[in-house]
Amino acid sequence: MKKYLIAGCLAICGFNTVAALETGAEFLKIDTDARAVSMGSAYTATADGINSLSYNPAGLASIKSAEFGFSHTTWLMDSRHDFVGVGMPFGNKTRGVGSGKRGRAAVGLGVVRLSNSDMEIRNADESTGGSFSSYDQAVTLGFAMGNPEIKRWGMGAAVKYIESSIAGVKARAVAADFGLNRTLRGMPVTFGLSVQNLGTPMKYISQKDPLPLTLAGGVAVGVISGFNLAMDVKRSVYDKRTTVSVGTEYTLMSVVSLRSGLTMNRDFANKVGLGGVRGNFSAGAGLNFWGMNMDYAMQPYGELGNTQKITLRKKF
Repeated sequence: MKKYLIAGCLAICGFNTVAALETGAEFLKIDTDARAVSMGSAYTATADGINSLSYNPAGLASIKSAEFGFSHTTWLMDSRHDFVGVGMPFGNKTRGVGSGKRGRAAVGLGVVRLSNSDMEIRNADESTGGSFSSYDQAVTLGFAMGNPEIKRWGMGAAVKYIESSIAGVKARAVAADFGLNRTLRGMPVTFGLSVQNLGTPMKYISQKDPLPLTLAGGVAVGVISGFNLAMDVKRSVYDKRTTVSVGTEYTLMSVVSLRSGLTMNRDFANKVGLGGVRGNFSAGAGLNFWGMNMDYAMQPYGELGNTQKITLRKKF
């Protein structure tokens, strides 16, 4: 039965089967922000506000006032992926590194959950054996400090509690994320670095699976007024897979944004001109008004269908 439970979980997550068997808590790889999705997940240097919890906790340092974020995704196989988070600065009391200038500190709390409707259990002889439900969730608490406006730097860390349940069988783990970002003086160029999911393994019954430890580096460039270009390189340590993401964003009058992105790995490179495609294109748009950001993203997954994500972010 365990094999069928695992197979069902893998189908829900929509990830490569071999990779999923090497690491647990694969849902942590799913994007939590529509802006990030539409830019191909090239978000390590771009992430800001409460949604940076899932990409680079250093981005929390950009929070200037109380902030609320919510995302909902129509995920694969009739499953749902949701994120809700709140962020708060706690005064301009931290000191900028190497300077008497005052910096900024902020905290963020976020919850992400992947859930699905009841699924049918199939026995080895193809007979049915009832149904089961599953979910994966993580609660993350992050802290960041920096001086984004004067010294143009930020650093952050986050701790998370992770829980997964398949047919009532649960696995738990704890993990930490770390991040840095730095904007060049006098230039619209920002660099970001992050380490994600450094923690204890997930254990289902007797099998232990490591978390999807990921190392990421990114750069974001303001090419011209209103037009941004971003690129990320991510290394999934245990999956031994390197992914390159490129994203673009054009914002008109600080109100309407149009975005597109492309995510590539080695399979993709082998196929586009040198072999077949194993990459994902994405696109989306955003509206900014009255201190609120509304973003939408769509990403196709071939025969599995399309995913659609909506994100709301409100600053108070």
